[in-house]
Amino acid sequence: MFNWKFSSLLFELLLFVMLTVFSQVSMAEDVAIQEVTEEDYIGEIPRVLTVSRLSQSIADAPSAVTVIDRETIRASGIVDLPEIFRLVPGFYVGTNAGFVHNTNHTVSYHGMTTAYSGSMQVLINGRSVYSPLYGGVQWSELPIAIADIDHIEITRGPNAASYGANSFFGVINIITQSPADQKGTSISATYGNGRHEAFARYADKYNDLTYRITAGYRDDDGLDKRYDFKRTRILNAQADYRLDQKNSFDLELGIVNGNRDDDETLNTTRYFEPRSREILNHYELIRWRHNVNENNDFSLQAYHSHDLSDDRIDTVNLTPPFMNLVSPYLQINNDIELERYDIEAQHNVSFSPSLRGIWGISARQDNMYSPHYLGNKKTDHFDLQRLFGHAEWRPVNKLVFNIGAMLEHNDFTGTNTSPRASLNFKLSPNHTLRFGVSKALRTPNYLEEKFNSNVIIPTVAGPYYLAAYFADTGNLDPEKITSKGIGYLGDFGKLKLDTRIFRDEIKDYIQSDINHVYIAPPGYYLVRKPRDFKNAGDVDIRGFEAQAKWAVAANTNLLLNYAYVKINADEKKTSRNITMSMPRNTVSALLTHRFDSQWDASLAYYQTSEVAALGDGNYVDLARRTDVRLARQFKNQHLSGEVSAVVENLFNEHYEEFADYNTLKRRARINVRLDF
Repeated sequence: MFNWKFSSLLFELLLFVMLTVFSQVSMAEDVAIQEVTEEDYIGEIPRVLTVSRLSQSIADAPSAVTVIDRETIRASGIVDLPEIFRLVPGFYVGTNAGFVHNTNHTVSYHGMTTAYSGSMQVLINGRSVYSPLYGGVQWSELPIAIADIDHIEITRGPNAASYGANSFFGVINIITQSPADQKGTSISATYGNGRHEAFARYADKYNDLTYRITAGYRDDDGLDKRYDFKRTRILNAQADYRLDQKNSFDLELGIVNGNRDDDETLNTTRYFEPRSREILNHYELIRWRHNVNENNDFSLQAYHSHDLSDDRIDTVNLTPPFMNLVSPYLQINNDIELERYDIEAQHNVSFSPSLRGIWGISARQDNMYSPHYLGNKKTDHFDLQRLFGHAEWRPVNKLVFNIGAMLEHNDFTGTNTSPRASLNFKLSPNHTLRFGVSKALRTPNYLEEKFNSNVIIPTVAGPYYLAAYFADTGNLDPEKITSKGIGYLGDFGKLKLDTRIFRDEIKDYIQSDINHVYIAPPGYYLVRKPRDFKNAGDVDIRGFEAQAKWAVAANTNLLLNYAYVKINADEKKTSRNITMSMPRNTVSALLTHRFDSQWDASLAYYQTSEVAALGDGNYVDLARRTDVRLARQFKNQHLSGEVSAVVENLFNEHYEEFADYNTLKRRARINVRLDF
């Protein structure tokens, strides 16, 4: 039975905000709901919702933000969602990184890159999808089709003031299209080197209800010399119901089922057999939006998610290194079951033409069952409560002040506060300077706080062999970051610039090290000392990043990104190679050209300097990759669609990514989409 464990303060605040809204309903005049339209995103002055939870132009937002629209996603030719973040300055993407969950990409920002990067908050329509197990995101298991994405908002910088701990380096919010914009049937299929997929979508309207259902299948052979095949089946549905002029409901659900190949012993002495594990994940969300009047609206959101990994690990014959075994073979129960309940209330209000704000509260419970990693068969519970607020003030036309904060309480680190403030100065209507400072926290995940993992190998006469992998002592403090930045946004007509210099100061870095004080219990012979985590030294990250959008000609556009990141730290107090955990220089570019109403093409280029990722990663040299895409669109009275061909790594550079065991080569594919 689920137990919310609300703190009394937050419970009273939730009641208060709901009573406030309902009391204003009875007094408010009938006013139409003020919606954010598509023009807010793809017009000349894009607007964003993620940074402060207020609808703002990019020039007014308190932090640097990149918006990737669906046309950019289409032109890039990607089939794996995390690949699109190569087009965001300061990001590093690694394909199928790591020894565990090795079918998954890593996505990191400004360094400290690991296979399970847990310093980035990732949302889908405002629903958090990071895993409490290790803090990262299982990208290959998200129940979303790329064709359903409207745009992605990426906050480049700490955003714990709006979304709490884990929003340490930034926030990614993936926003899907409204079913009202997708009426009809669409089917698509992709075939290529080691990658195949097919999706079907149907969207329609019935009275005041609009809905969309998407179903699909994909499989990927992975990289050479890796045991990383994955098969995924997806079902996703979204419905919007307009109750009346003031009230609407959003409903979402998604299911993912499939198989993942895994091999925990890559590049080490093999004690375990490669195997396949089955995953089954689903989520359900409901959101109520209520418009009180043109200056006042309220939303209440609740969702549930459940992630199950059915995994049995078989060992090889253990006799060679061990003697007098009861059995030369062992089987490990590595089943993992994660469940999340979350509820959030938010109130937006405009006090005057120059002052507006939002505030809200939320509560969450994560339940985790993992007998192998936690060392017992009990379900562990992690509770979290939040109180947040943000205000935007325009004392004069040339100045915009933003200030916000998050008060958060959780079972691991207690009560913490994450504030943020910025000043945006309009040099002119098309040129803005932004000065900002923010503080954020990263709460330890289960890997760092509660893992107690070992393998016991019984012998006939004793003592038993004990291979200890993790023995966490816990009681960690959260990592803390103070980020300062100066940004410039310029609109020169055909050329738009977004530049930023920054400094991120990190305290209480959580370090993984061998637990040298660990002692095996009586009757056990320790063959492997476990790892433990502790708060250690400081990390200083400085750099510069820039994004340029240039309309080269009437039908030709160029998106260009560059980032320079330098990390300073004492590796003895933090982690080996931490100063190289982000490429010093990253470059990406996307050139698009439309030949006529039917034909268009794009060319993408990605370059990262040498990097040495942490944990399962190691040193890899400079990498270059060039992708090309050619597409033909067609349309008649009853049918429309597109045929496209994509070649990744056109020049077949055998470059390495994340680690020297990940070699990427040329891959090509054809995609066909039919709309009717």
